[in-house]
Amino acid sequence: MMVKPWQGMDTVRKSVEQHEGGSVLRVWQFHGGARFPLYGRSVWLLALLLGLSVTSAARAADLDAKAWLNKIVSAAMNRSYEGTFVYRRDDQLVAMRIVHVADGESERERLTALNGRQREIIRDSDGVVCILPEQTQVTLNRAGVGKHFSPKFLENLAGLEKNYRFSLGDSDRIAGRLGRMIVIEPRDALRYGYRIWVDEETGLLLQSDLVDEEGDAVEQVMFTSLNLVTKVPPAMAASVVITEEMRKQMKSTAPKTQAQSNADLSWSITQGPSGFVLAERYAHSAEAGIAVEHGVLSDGMATVSVFVEPLGSAQPFVGVSHMGAVSAFGAVVNNRQLTVVGEVPIATVQMIGKGITFQNQGEQ
Repeated sequence: MMVKPWQGMDTVRKSVEQHEGGSVLRVWQFHGGARFPLYGRSVWLLALLLGLSVTSAARAADLDAKAWLNKIVSAAMNRSYEGTFVYRRDDQLVAMRIVHVADGESERERLTALNGRQREIIRDSDGVVCILPEQTQVTLNRAGVGKHFSPKFLENLAGLEKNYRFSLGDSDRIAGRLGRMIVIEPRDALRYGYRIWVDEETGLLLQSDLVDEEGDAVEQVMFTSLNLVTKVPPAMAASVVITEEMRKQMKSTAPKTQAQSNADLSWSITQGPSGFVLAERYAHSAEAGIAVEHGVLSDGMATVSVFVEPLGSAQPFVGVSHMGAVSAFGAVVNNRQLTVVGEVPIATVQMIGKGITFQNQGEQ
């Protein structure tokens, strides 16, 4: 089995499809010859959220919600378990098996797809390995993948409350366990909300819904079975380990050029939705050596990507596109393609796209 470094943003590709309702933008990342949606809470990203189990009118309720948040973060680092969950988006339904091992200081997990294409991932503090048996290779993302509900999330809770309301809902049974609902409601129409159910006994996440402006769940992750493990057997511990052989092969096959993080960008945001700030920025070479600038905006919950690249031979993307929870805005500026895409309402990507200013004032 061959190990290849996960090349991250070097493998981003976009396509524009024409349908009766208008243009649809699709953004993909390619890892080891396989492609995965960059947007939409794909199985790979959603699975990583499951290792974790988010100003109400009354101050007491506010304190209760924060207490639940602390349980969520603590559970991920201290609880080992195995189980099955399903991911639903539009007409897509995927079942995954998860093995999660935690020792109070770190967490590791392995996920296996139970339907559709064979695939597995292993995650630890160093990164994420994606195993594709039919290609006899492994790709490794050394940067890892972030999570919504982390210690950093709790540290930023006061800032989040400027744009979201946190409150407690009723209890319900999920996967045979009693879960308490926490509601994360946006204070404006420029971001989506969440409904999450937390295991009242352990603090682990049992279900997570991404909620649109109408209050409907546009994406959902839900455990169907969950078994707690108090003493991790050796076989279970070994199943979540990224082996030294994988790490050595990753080093030996590392590409000579990597995407440049914290790169200087030719553009900036002069006007955008409240709370969204530039959190990450990259410069990288896409297909055929085309230089692409990529910025990631975040309000602490939602993320939006901005791509700026020279126009190629492909049809430019102009206007808006919306599929499920994902919205996109495209424009051509002085022979460059500007694309804004993320799990936010259309009005948000439009506002961000129209609020971008290039350093050269002649290119606004």
